[in-house]
Amino acid sequence: MPLNRRNLVASAMLAVLISPAAQAADLLPFNNLRFDEARKSGKPVVLQVTATWCGPCQRLRKVVGRLLENPEFKDLLIFDADFDANKDALVKLNAHTVTTLVIYRDNIEVLRSSGETRPDAVEAVLKKAL
Repeated sequence: MPLNRRNLVASAMLAVLISPAAQAADLLPFNNLRFDEARKSGKPVVLQVTATWCGPCQRLRKVVGRLLENPEFKDLLIFDADFDANKDALVKLNAHTVTTLVIYRDNIEVLRSSGETRPDAVEAVLKKAL
């Protein structure tokens, strides 16, 4: 098989589709309607509350981002809500603090963690969502 542009592109696309990273969970931008639908879906849902001005929040985002590369978390739906841009929706969810992870199962909050950014502790929280 000669190596031409079409074969190269097709091979690259196949590699991306079957790689473990492609099987990992995604960090979804918060949207109130999509978030409500996800909580009713029966899948484990995580709400991550962060703010652009918050240093610990940025650490949390990096830790969660690295953990999402693990296929173990591929079934999690993780929504990233900017504290300032989604204040009204977050108040209704009692999410009044940045650097917060809230775990939902069957549309019910089952766990909340605020201020934790250590990778091992964040991983333990995400595992409880499964």
